[in-house]
Amino acid sequence: MSAIRGVLLDLDGTLTDGVGGPALPGALEAVRRLRARVPVRFVTNTTSRTRAFLADALSRAGFGAETDDIVNPMSVARVVLPQRGEAEGILLAAPDSLPELSWYRPTPPEHARSVLLATEGHDLTIGDLAPAIEALLAGARLYTLQANRLFQRDGRLVSDTGPLAAFLGYAAEVPWENLGKPSPLLFGQVADSLGLSPAELAMCGDDAEFDASGAVAAGLGAGVLVKTGKYRPGAEARVAPPPSRVIDHIGELESALELAG
Repeated sequence: MSAIRGVLLDLDGTLTDGVGGPALPGALEAVRRLRARVPVRFVTNTTSRTRAFLADALSRAGFGAETDDIVNPMSVARVVLPQRGEAEGILLAAPDSLPELSWYRPTPPEHARSVLLATEGHDLTIGDLAPAIEALLAGARLYTLQANRLFQRDGRLVSDTGPLAAFLGYAAEVPWENLGKPSPLLFGQVADSLGLSPAELAMCGDDAEFDASGAVAAGLGAGVLVKTGKYRPGAEARVAPPPSRVIDHIGELESALELAG
């Protein structure tokens, strides 16, 4: 493991008990110690809430976060899609996330340059997806703000956005591009904002595939898995490459890393 000059932390299940929930035991002190040594950013695949909401929730939990401390897939989409001329088409999003997606221009399916998936779709019907499939069949590109398989809600694991992306891709016979963790686009954007290389960053979260293994595969200096949140025993053995470290809780992260600061 190379010297780490910046730390990226997942939120739900790693630092807090649910989106907008209270801090997990030891998390506040762990983040305080890390911030005293290196820059810290909160990197989440949550698409149902805006960065402003998450920053406020973290502050209420005691972390003292600003909006610029939060990195989410919408931050990446806002840069990438306009650059590619694909910031218009069919938007599938949760109502609470719409303020952060106001730059995306909805169009009829026949004029769509893209389909942007920003929800796990629990409130959608198959019929609601028809315009997206029509657009994809007409040549629009499919983007998903994240491709996680599951997330934890009220103590239960439920389907996340990844299964819905797979449904749309299968129906229209098209691939999709993930803009959330562990996309190199997301990690590269964070690295650039900190003036660091990806190899100088560590990612820590409770998802073995997307937080830990994905970070290693994307070229980060470390991908650390915590045994809290949605972690299930043996998850680290089912991913490749393996996590750099597996720790019991966020309080062990500082000692698990070789911090440069």
